Amino acid sequence: MIGEKIKAARIEKGLTAKELAIKSEVTPGYISQIERELISPSLSVLMRIAKVLEIPIVSLFSQEEQEQVTVIKKDNRTKIRFADINMEYQFVTPFSRTKNTCTQMEIIYFCLGPKSWGSSKVQFHEEAAECVLVTKGTLEYHINDTVHVLHEGDSIYLPPKTYHQLYNPTDDDTEAIGVISPAEY
Repeated sequence: MIGEKIKAARIEKGLTAKELAIKSEVTPGYISQIERELISPSLSVLMRIAKVLEIPIVSLFSQEEQEQVTVIKKDNRTKIRFADINMEYQFVTPFSRTKNTCTQMEIIYFCLGPKSWGSSKVQFHEEAAECVLVTKGTLEYHINDTVHVLHEGDSIYLPPKTYHQLYNPTDDDTEAIGVISPAEY
């Protein structure tokens, strides 16, 4: 499914697999394996591919284009788990392969397990701001040499290009809602 969407977007953009590979900093064989659904790429590779194709990364996971007014039931959220991120993302907002009103922002519900990092890599959004509200538990935001500890009901705002890592220091799950604007995934 993801590979088919990458191939369709690549062709729509008029790029060869080799051109996409070079611009995404991977090999042409790697792009071929992705497009043939032989491998599952990491989040960082998918982000580079989506950037080259000028599409939101979440569009690679969508089932269909959304209308402007959309109701998403709790049980029908798009759920994504990446190999290099220790969280499951559940998209609360609709998304689209094209950059229309559905992709002006993203709201993501996520759960981070006990004593775990959100990712082993430092995260940031090149052009998007991020705001997170903790709905259950405790969440640490590690930004440079500062640790911001958020408890249930606390929130944090990060401007674009803010390098950060998330950590759950407790023995219980932490749940939060994140808003990214403009949409990046």
